[in-house]
Amino acid sequence: MNTLRATALALSISLSGAAFADTDGQRETVERLLNLMDMQAMMDGIDAQLDQMAPQLGQQMGIPPSEQALFNEFMSDFMALKRKEMTWERMKEPMVDIYLRHYTEQELQDMLAFYSSETGQSVVAKMPQVVGESMQVSQQLMRDFLPKVRALAESYKKRRQSADE
Repeated sequence: MNTLRATALALSISLSGAAFADTDGQRETVERLLNLMDMQAMMDGIDAQLDQMAPQLGQQMGIPPSEQALFNEFMSDFMALKRKEMTWERMKEPMVDIYLRHYTEQELQDMLAFYSSETGQSVVAKMPQVVGESMQVSQQLMRDFLPKVRALAESYKKRRQSADE
């Protein structure tokens, strides 16, 4: 019996060691993938787009012209804080963990192959522009959407007040 237990224990230790080694290999795969995807450049591109959108954001939010300078100062401070706190170095490990939870080894290898290809690198190079233009479209849609949300909220508020009376 002791031999059987010892064998089972040795087998489970060796299997768990193999699982840890596999996870380490997958971690390296994800890190290579994220490097190929140039996540730092993507974050920098998003920051640049936010910098460009900041002046219009005050108008969209209904900031009065008399408060625009103060809002611009806030946005400048916000972006400085974001650049300091929301760095790729801080996001990298949690992102690796997310990829490990959601993608199989085969999917990671396929993505590596794609992002290593000429087409994959073209996607990476163009992604900041795509994200920037997507943000501009979203911003335009929000210009049209926010007044409707405000009207809806006001209508709801009036109906609530009527119901309370």
